Amino acid sequence: MANLAHLAWATLLAAAPPTWANVAIETDWDGSQAVPWTSLAANDHDADFHFVIVSDRTGGARPGVFESAMPKVNLLEPAFVLSVGDLIEGNTADQARLDREWDEFESFVAQLEAPFFYAAGNHDMSNAVMAETWQARFGPSYYRFLYKDVLFLVLNSELFGMVRDMNTPVPGPWTQAEQLAFIAETLQRFPEPRWTIVVIHQPRWDYPAAPQEDWRRVEEMLGDRDYTVFAGHTHRYVKRMRQDRRYITLATTGGGSSMRGLMHGEFDHVELISMTDAGPRLANLTLDGIQDENVVTTASRHAIENLRGAVYSVPMFGSGAMFEAGTAAFEVANTSDKDMRVAFNVDPGPQLNYADKPQRFTLRPGQTELVHIGLLAPHALPYHAIAPGRVVWSLATDVGAEPFHFEKTTALLPVAPLPMPSGQAPRVDGDLADWPTLPFQVHRQGDVATAPTAETDIAYSFGLREVEGDVYFAAHVTDDDIFASPDLGPRVQDGLLIVVDARAEPQRSTNTRRFLAGRRGHLARMALDYLTLVDTAPDESLSSLADARAAVTWKTRRTPTGYVAEARVSGAFLDTQAGGRWRMLRIGVTAVDWDAGEVRNRIPWHVHGSSSSALHWQPDRFGEAPVAGSGTFVRQGE
Repeated sequence: MANLAHLAWATLLAAAPPTWANVAIETDWDGSQAVPWTSLAANDHDADFHFVIVSDRTGGARPGVFESAMPKVNLLEPAFVLSVGDLIEGNTADQARLDREWDEFESFVAQLEAPFFYAAGNHDMSNAVMAETWQARFGPSYYRFLYKDVLFLVLNSELFGMVRDMNTPVPGPWTQAEQLAFIAETLQRFPEPRWTIVVIHQPRWDYPAAPQEDWRRVEEMLGDRDYTVFAGHTHRYVKRMRQDRRYITLATTGGGSSMRGLMHGEFDHVELISMTDAGPRLANLTLDGIQDENVVTTASRHAIENLRGAVYSVPMFGSGAMFEAGTAAFEVANTSDKDMRVAFNVDPGPQLNYADKPQRFTLRPGQTELVHIGLLAPHALPYHAIAPGRVVWSLATDVGAEPFHFEKTTALLPVAPLPMPSGQAPRVDGDLADWPTLPFQVHRQGDVATAPTAETDIAYSFGLREVEGDVYFAAHVTDDDIFASPDLGPRVQDGLLIVVDARAEPQRSTNTRRFLAGRRGHLARMALDYLTLVDTAPDESLSSLADARAAVTWKTRRTPTGYVAEARVSGAFLDTQAGGRWRMLRIGVTAVDWDAGEVRNRIPWHVHGSSSSALHWQPDRFGEAPVAGSGTFVRQGE
C-alpha cells in the first residue's frame, strides 16, 4: 500500500493544470423551431471530478457491511476513495492479530477499481506497536496529494491526542510537532488551490474537554482559503459550520451503531463529493440506496412474483349467525422451478384463540398445499363483529445460489353467509326514521393492511334491507372534521364507498387487487358508488364504471356529529350480473376520511394522497390482505 500512496502522490501532484471549457451537446437543431430540451450546455467541466469518502468500519463492526460497500462504490466510478479511519478493530499490541486484521481489511479494499487512501483512527493506531505496523504497511500516517488543483490533506488525529488520553499523542515513529510542521509547509507550498479538503478521524472541535490548541493552530494555518473538513469517530452524522466552513462528521460504513435512522444521524453510508468550479457538492448515499444493475433480474422478478402471490385466502364458510369454532383456509402454491420454504405464525386477534404451534414446510416446484387454521371463541360471537387476526408468512426460495426471502401478512377471519334482512322499502331521502336499528357497528379497522383510525376521528354504523330484489343501505357516520367540495372528484373528499357483487362463484368470493379488478372489467360488474355530501366534479377515471355507479341511487345529509347516507342498489342490475335472480351478495363498506386542510393544499391530486384514511368494515377485498367470501349475505328464502 505504501507504493500506491507514493504513486498517487507522484501522479496526482503532477496533474496538468485544468482547462475550463464546457463541453457542448451536439444536435442537428438549426435554431428555427421549439425544442424538447432546456439547454445544450452540458453540466460538465474538464476540471470537475468526484470522489468518495468511506467512514468507520469498526468500533463494533457489523460483519459484511463494509465489504459489501466496496462493489457499490465501484458503481459510482469515483476518481479515488478516501477513508476517515477506524478500519480495523485493533486496540491491541498482538502483532499476529494486527496482521490478520490488516490482511482482512486489505482484501476488502482490493475490490475497489479506484485508488484508496488510508487515514488513521484510534482503532488503527492506539499504541507504538500499531503505529509501527502502520508505518511498515502504509508508510506515513499523515500526507497530502493534489488532484485537478484541489489539495487533499490527510492527518493523524491520534497525534493530536489519543482517545484514551486526550493530552498524550500516540507513541511511535511520528510526533505531533512534525505533523504540525508538515501542515504548515504544505499550506505554504500550496497557498491558492481551488479548494482544500482536510481529513482527520477525531472531530477535535466537537470535544469540549479535549485540548483545542493544536486544532486551533491548524485552523489558523488554513486561514481564509476555501476548505472543507471531514471526520468520523462518533458514528453519528452531523454537519457543523465553523469558521464559516463546513465540518462534516460522517456516520458509519459498518461500524458499531444503533442504526436509529436519519434523524439520529445513525446510518450506513458513503459520501460522494463532486468537485465543481463553485466548490464541493456533498451527497450522502446510504448503502441500501446503492444497487447495481442486477437489483432486479428476470429471475429475481419471477421469484418475487411467485412469493408475493403464493398465499391466498380460499372460501371456508361457517354456518349460522354466531361463531364458536371454525376454520380459515389458505392455499399456498409454488409456481416456480425451485423449492419454496414456507413458515407461518398466527395471531388470532383480540377475540379468538389459536392453539397450534408455528409451522413450516417445503413446497416442491408446482406443488400446492392447503393450510387449515383452526380458531376457537371463548364465547359465541356474531360473525359480523369479529375483529380480524393475521397470519405472517415467511416465504423463501433461491435465485441462483442466493436465498431470496419475502414476508407476507394475510388477514385471518372466520366468515359465514349472513342473512339479508327484508322488509318495507324505505325512502331514500337521508332521513333514517325508516331504520330503527343499524346493526353493523364499525369502530375499529377491519383491514389488517390498512392503518388504524381513531374512533374519535371516524366511526360508523350501517344496516341493509332487501325489498323485491333491490338492496337498501343506510349508514350513520361520526366524523370530527368534514371535508366536502364540489370542485373535487368523489374520491378526494369525505364519503362512503359501497361495493355490491352479485356474480356467481367463484368470481364473487375470490379477491383481485383493485387495479387488476378495474383493468379486467371486474369492477364494472359490481354495483358501486362513492356517497359524498355534495355533487362532485367529474372524475374521468371512473367513466368505465358509469353503469355500475348508475345502479346506485343515494342521498346524504349533514348531522351535528358527521353525516348520514341512504342508498338503493338496483335489483335489476344485480340480477344481470348474477345471470338470473340473485341469491347471494358480497358487500364491502368503507368510510373515507380526508383532512380538509391537507386536501386543499393538494388540489387536484388524486385520492391516494397521504392525507386520507379509510375505515373498512371487513378486510378490503381489493387490498393487500383480503379474506375470501368476507361480507357475504344470503337472500331470505334461498
